[in-house]
Amino acid sequence: MDVLTIIIMLILFILAMIFIFSTALLTPYIGKKNFISVLMLGLVVGLVGGAFLLSPIVDDIPDFTRTIVEESVEGTDLMELDLSTNGNLTQIIENISSITGVQNVSYEGITIKINENFATDNDRARFINNLNNSNENISNVEDRGEKEFFVRITDGGDPQSVLTSIYQTFSSNTYIHLRYTSMKANATVAANNITQIMSAVGNSGAVILNVTGPTEDQIATINKYVPDKTNVILISGILGVVVATVGFFIDSIFTFTSKSKKKSRKTSPRDKIKRKTVPRTNKKSSKRDSIDIFDDSFDKSSKQTIGSNKNFKQLTESDLKSKNNSDSNRKKKVSGIFSGINKNNKKDVPKKGSNTNGTPRFRPKRKD
Repeated sequence: MDVLTIIIMLILFILAMIFIFSTALLTPYIGKKNFISVLMLGLVVGLVGGAFLLSPIVDDIPDFTRTIVEESVEGTDLMELDLSTNGNLTQIIENISSITGVQNVSYEGITIKINENFATDNDRARFINNLNNSNENISNVEDRGEKEFFVRITDGGDPQSVLTSIYQTFSSNTYIHLRYTSMKANATVAANNITQIMSAVGNSGAVILNVTGPTEDQIATINKYVPDKTNVILISGILGVVVATVGFFIDSIFTFTSKSKKKSRKTSPRDKIKRKTVPRTNKKSSKRDSIDIFDDSFDKSSKQTIGSNKNFKQLTESDLKSKNNSDSNRKKKVSGIFSGINKNNKKDVPKKGSNTNGTPRFRPKRKD
């Protein structure tokens, strides 16, 4: 399974959990009496998602972790091989040595096993002596008991010629029978290319018995904490129940937290001040572009105006003085205008007891 497939399966599992949560949110419509039904839905969907979406991922975790570890690990791994004696041993070793990433292939000898024990110890000694002298590439023949012998090969010796000599020795001694032969070898390979090397070695007529090194150690450590498929399915079912429960009571949780916040909140003296806003500066008000004059942002705002803010200029002390002077001049002008009008009116009205020619006026006496 490739990385893209794993990502798609994880996304599908997350969508299944979202489906459970959204279904549980319909509590106001389906009623709280259906709480058991919501839990059962979460359990069933969780188990199905774990069985069909997460279980295949768990099966591929060892290969996936191997790919990740190989990209970061350095050093070499030791690969223990079992070579097939039915083919040409020398050719098999040469093929393995030519694989990219294989640094060295070492071997010690060939193991042989017989069907029955020798009749006498002299027969056993004569067999070992004949086998030891059959080929110059054989350095020693070890009797390991239990009808088993180990033919040790000299450094750089030809394994196939040794195997041929073993067959010839058994054919000349007809009183015993060869059961099987086997040969083991050790290959030192690059740790960051171990997967490709293992695949190529398997196609070369060899069986991989064991691999040791930093790659396998890290992979074993990671796989130690990977749960098995049964636990993954159970955990998925429990997760579905938890998600359903959270979705079912999410409204109650938010209501409780909001009430607790309001109770725990303390009013400051600043909050007790009657709030005043500059028109067209507070975003919360019905008018646009207004701010709270008690807010810290008022000092930095470009909209510190009362009314319109297009031609705003901050008043200074000199501006106040000039304004007072203009108001006083305006009053003087107005008073001068009205004073001239009063003077004219006084000139037109004649004084009491005088006529227009300056002569005094006398009221004639009334006749009786």
